[in-house]
Order: sequence, then C-alpha cells, then structure tokens
Amino acid sequence: MKKRIGILGCGWLGLGLSQSFVEEGHDVHGSRQSNKGVNFLQENGIRGFVVQVHEDQIIGDLSAFLSKVNCLFLTLPPGIRKNPKRNFIAVIQQLVPHIQNTKVQQVVFTSSTSVFGPQQGLVTPQTIPLPESESGKQLLEVEKILLSQPHFSTQIVRLGGLIGDDRHPVKQLSKLPIVHNPEAPINLINKTDAIGLLRYLSEQAPWQKIYHGVAPWHPTKKDFYLHAAKQLQISSPKFSSEKGVATKVVSDPYIESGAYRFVEPKLGLDLQL
Repeated sequence: MKKRIGILGCGWLGLGLSQSFVEEGHDVHGSRQSNKGVNFLQENGIRGFVVQVHEDQIIGDLSAFLSKVNCLFLTLPPGIRKNPKRNFIAVIQQLVPHIQNTKVQQVVFTSSTSVFGPQQGLVTPQTIPLPESESGKQLLEVEKILLSQPHFSTQIVRLGGLIGDDRHPVKQLSKLPIVHNPEAPINLINKTDAIGLLRYLSEQAPWQKIYHGVAPWHPTKKDFYLHAAKQLQISSPKFSSEKGVATKVVSDPYIESGAYRFVEPKLGLDLQL
C-alpha cells in the first residue's frame, strides 16, 4: 500500500531512509535547509522542501511538507556538540504543535544511546537512563515530550554509533595520539541496518515504545578497530595499556529475539573476532 512518508532532516541517514521508501514506490517528502539541498532531493525522487526548525521560529513551508503525511521520521541531529548553546528541546517544542494540526498519525524519532551517559553493564530499553552530557540530557527530555503527545503515536529508536559507506570511526581514532578504554565493548550499527530497523519498527513493531538500534555483537574496541584498520588499509590506532573500566553493552531483547534480521551483524568486517 502506497504511503506518504515525511522525513524531516535528510542528512546522511535520512537521505538513505528516504531513498529506501522511494525505491518501493512510496511518496516521500524530505527536508533540507537550502534550495541546493532540495534540488538534490528532487534528483533522487524525493519531493524536497526547505525547512529550518529553530528554537524560536520555523523557516520554510512546513505545512506543505507535512501535508497528508501518514508517518513522520524526525532524523534531525541535536547539533549540540557543534553548538553547545543550542536548545534542541525548544526546537522540538516549536515543531510539535504543527504536527498536531496535521493528519500525521505516527512519529519516529531517532535518538541516541548517549542518553545512558557513564552507565555501565547491560542497558536495555527498560533501563532508566542517567545522561551526563548536555546532548544526552536534551535527547532524553525530547523522548519524553514526544511519547507524551496524545495526537500521534511515537516510537523512539536510540541508535548506537553509525558506520557505513565511507564513514568509519577508525579513521578518526587512527589520528589520535592514544585511544583509551581498549577493552570497552563496541555499540555500533551499520547504516544499512539502521535504515532496515527503522523501516521494520515503523511497519511492524508496537508504538509508544523505546527501541535500541545496535548490532547484537560487541567485541572489544581494540579488537574491532585493529581489524577494521587492517581491512581498510589505514594506520592502526594506538591503544592505552590500561584496560579501563568501560563495560557498557547496549541491548534490546525484543530486536535480538529475531524480530529484525541484521544484514550487517558483523558491521562490515570479513571475519569473526
């Protein structure tokens, strides 16, 4: 059945998600912040709109973007690392009333596992987050705002570190003088599976729920990145001789029970560690 999908924030992940819907014949509304970006969306079969959501105003034709949209994906990055003064909570609060006045019935928000801050051990969607960073604190508040809305149903998908295409953390780690916590488990997800999981959850999973988007494989940071560097033929990162105390493993029993079948469970590596 053909649907009209809205994807607010067609960046690296949002663009791929949009294209996956277009390939199946759905009508996709996508947003970018400039006319040049909108032209790029149009070239990829996505009906593009210039939409800029700020703390105190919305620039662009948000009404046209939301027109007759059934399911809305909010793939907006908080942007707090680049701009520590950014109030992402206000951005979402600016947006919500506009969604309420439309036919949007379902909203999927891509959050982050950073809401768990320095917590250690196994963390699931039932674990109470204790965020430490400003980004984590704001994301947690945004989750609560969206889940409390009576006019639409919500899914929160907390994604782990995203890799795929030419994006891989080892490229940055290899440039650092030292990488700490070498024995820490990794909590990553390939872009292909992030898109697949968002699609699966929105189409088949219960609403008013929180999900974790992380590959069910957690080798140590040292093992994973040493092999990744070798496979990508780049310099290996230099790891601290101290093991560190990081033990966090992000898990979701619902997804790992077989609800979703991962395409890249080994995150692109060509052998098991």
